Amino acid sequence: MSNRPIPGPDCWVSTASKPNTLGIVIGGRVRGNETEIQVRWGRSGVTDWHPLSELRNGFRTGNVVQDRPRSNTRKTLGMATVLTWREIAGRDMVLAQFYQTGESRWLPFENLVRIKDASYKFLYQEVAQDSADRFRLKALAYALDSWNQVTGALDRLDVDPLPHQIDLVHRIMASDHSNWLIADDVGLGKTIEVGLLLAALRRRRQARRVLIVCPAGIARQWQDEMRYKFNQEFFIYGLDFFVNQPSHWAAYDRVIVSIDRAKSDNHAPVFGDSGEWDVIVFDEAHHLSKIPNQAVTQRYRLAETLRNHTDRLMFLTGTPHQGQEMQFVNLLMLLRPDLHRRFERIYSDPAVVAEVILRNRKSLVTDASGKFIFRGQDTHLVEVPLSDDARKFDANLQQYLSEGYAASQAGGAQGRAIGFVMTTYRKLASSSVAAIERALKRRRNRLIGEAGQVNGTSPSLNELLEEFQEGTDARDDLEDIAERITGQNSGVNPFFADELEQLDRLIGDAERVKKNDLKLREFMSQIVSPLQRSRPKLLIFTEYRATQDYLVDTLRKRYPRAGVTQIHGSMSLDEKRSSIDEFNESARFMVSTEAGGEGINLHHNCHIMVNYDLPWNPSRLVQRSGRLYRYGQSERVMVFNLKSSDGFDNKALGMMLERIDAIAQTMAEVSEDYHEGLHQEILGELLERVDMAAILSANRTMGIDHTEAEVDEAVSRARMARSQQESLFAHVEGYDPNETAALHSFGSADTLAFVEGMLPYMGVTVRSRLHNGRTLEIEIPENLRGQYSEFPPRGAFARITVDREVAASRSNVVPMDFASPFFRDLIEKAQSPDFGGEYAGLPGPESGSLGLYKIRWQDDQGMPRWDALVPIFLSDGGKAISNPDFFKSLLTDDGAAAHPDENAARRKSRLDSLNQRANQELAARCSLLRHPNDVVLLATAELIARK
Repeated sequence: MSNRPIPGPDCWVSTASKPNTLGIVIGGRVRGNETEIQVRWGRSGVTDWHPLSELRNGFRTGNVVQDRPRSNTRKTLGMATVLTWREIAGRDMVLAQFYQTGESRWLPFENLVRIKDASYKFLYQEVAQDSADRFRLKALAYALDSWNQVTGALDRLDVDPLPHQIDLVHRIMASDHSNWLIADDVGLGKTIEVGLLLAALRRRRQARRVLIVCPAGIARQWQDEMRYKFNQEFFIYGLDFFVNQPSHWAAYDRVIVSIDRAKSDNHAPVFGDSGEWDVIVFDEAHHLSKIPNQAVTQRYRLAETLRNHTDRLMFLTGTPHQGQEMQFVNLLMLLRPDLHRRFERIYSDPAVVAEVILRNRKSLVTDASGKFIFRGQDTHLVEVPLSDDARKFDANLQQYLSEGYAASQAGGAQGRAIGFVMTTYRKLASSSVAAIERALKRRRNRLIGEAGQVNGTSPSLNELLEEFQEGTDARDDLEDIAERITGQNSGVNPFFADELEQLDRLIGDAERVKKNDLKLREFMSQIVSPLQRSRPKLLIFTEYRATQDYLVDTLRKRYPRAGVTQIHGSMSLDEKRSSIDEFNESARFMVSTEAGGEGINLHHNCHIMVNYDLPWNPSRLVQRSGRLYRYGQSERVMVFNLKSSDGFDNKALGMMLERIDAIAQTMAEVSEDYHEGLHQEILGELLERVDMAAILSANRTMGIDHTEAEVDEAVSRARMARSQQESLFAHVEGYDPNETAALHSFGSADTLAFVEGMLPYMGVTVRSRLHNGRTLEIEIPENLRGQYSEFPPRGAFARITVDREVAASRSNVVPMDFASPFFRDLIEKAQSPDFGGEYAGLPGPESGSLGLYKIRWQDDQGMPRWDALVPIFLSDGGKAISNPDFFKSLLTDDGAAAHPDENAARRKSRLDSLNQRANQELAARCSLLRHPNDVVLLATAELIARK
């Protein structure tokens, strides 16, 4: 017997003696040692038996075929177009390009069957009785599948993607290049956008290895978001694993690393040997600074190194333009070095930013129904009066600080240590009297020998200064840091001659101020007490642990039954989660430090926040409010800022805040696109650009007049930087709704319509509708029971939904999405040629012909990379348009089938016109990186205008 495959029914064959006579296989048999095939030949219809050895390939270029697997487990590759064929090793092989993927494969012709595609049925008007219904379901299956391929919006996710997130992912997936800077406002879900993008890339096998580089404080947050929202397990380098040699990287495909760890001299070479990555993401990418005429920073050098390890580089930042033109340009250079000439003249060619940056603004984004998502934010300034005791304490503290700074002029490590401690005391004093009192007491105790000694081997003073100097502004343990530093070497000696006497006087002053703490009194009487009737939850931010302890103790004494929880930098992740759970469930107060609050989101149960102190870094005010003012917040956010006038630093901070608020209000009022929330938006953008910490740290004389001039200059620079950014970003604001016109709003309602429409074709009946119609209780026929893992084994009934909220809250309801085997089978069934629906007559807004096309492009190595589902309508007047506005309504309307009557020549002409327009769409989007792959007609319909 021959070892050749046996052609099955509907395979097309020929013979060596008559290669141009084609036949269709009817069946086969075995006679003795010979396999014989029954063939019906050509138009004559003559049927003959032929030895298998006589038969050759009968498929010709342009034939539409379907792969028929010879396996109990392998699914069909689907429909394909025959490109050519060849004989090799005595066998005929056919090169077929498949509709689903755009890939071309050499297959044995015996595994293929000829089918009637949409073109054939359109030309010969093969219309089934229920063709209109089948056409709608087929088109809807392709639309849902295509939309999910480029957005991930219909995947099994623990998120409900918003239109701006879906659109951003679609634009990246449809773009020619792969390197983008995502500059969405804080709270718009850049992490979710990355998760959606990675899900879409995985479906196209383009995201096997992924590296996320982010600040250390949010590495765990990234890990949790990817795990719980996108079911993707990432490992954190330095916490979950280490790599000692390059070969070990083979075990890690999804990695998160803190940028400061990755950039260090110890670890940068490790990542240089990490191999190729499909995607690399840099969060807070504005820190990748390259300053002209200065040494390149380690962070920038790391990005340069990793750029050579990937073809898809993504930057995330809400403030890419910090007012430094060349730093901004250098950031863009990392992404698109091919555009360096245009970047060098960016202000004369601002349109170039649209090729690199995508941006959505918090005040403009909407939900699927077009309603604004964010309800706005109100900020209230609470002035704190200054008592005589506070004024006296402040004057004495200024004297102490001045003498301390004078002592620091001695230089060396000791001088640096004294200067560091003085600046630390200023920060603590601007937070609360409790914080500075505790620090002064600890300093006094160390001087008189009552403080505990540092345990273990103590690092040198220089080592401590290097360890703590960088990033101390973000830490909540500055008091401990200062004590460790002053406890080294000669740190137990006084900073200046009468330091101990001054400390005694200051501590006595602080105790008197604390007994009548007007800041604490205003906090309790003006903010906390008035809110007690409605008993809302209250989030309170402070920078330092001493102030946090002070507030927690006060609140617990005043409201013993209310529940007070806290978060700070020394807590473990589990401890933080426990505190968050307690606050969400029962506690009414949460007091959080800056370090503890990084990455926490409390917007689902709280909308009121208090800034007990004004941080030296004003951008932290924006980051703090971002914990509440983000997607999912159902209330208008209310922020209270406590403004003290004690001390030089608080005066300067209050002055800065007033200046910026006034400027933001003026800019909002004169803006051409004024809208509610623009004032807060501008205010936040200005705060993020004022380096107040540098101004205050540098001003050791604490002269308010000089500082006022510096603040004015800094605010002016911030305003100019924002104006420059807005002038550039005018080219990238929002998105183009025409980009995805016909498919943009496919979602749960369309999915439900598809599922309900397909159930009868599977023999499934709907018994009842629950949860306001969002859940269907179905009866599963005998032949399907036990086939689907999501349904009860052998169960006759199940409950299904397309609503994520319903699925998440009810364990007995099965979600219908692309993670569901049953749903995927519905999609595959509707798309299959056996289902039909490739041609129909439908009522429409006007008469004409409609073609639904899959248009696909490939890269320069022949790999299919991009595709688009494009409906094209040809009116009776001969005008062809892509993505007609009415396309989606055709798929959900229940209009009866129409039966057009046209001659064959006219149908052929109309089909040629539709195909010509489809090829124009293909050509229009080709570029140096994007090359044509295929145009596939999936379904056709003839529309008859409704009367």
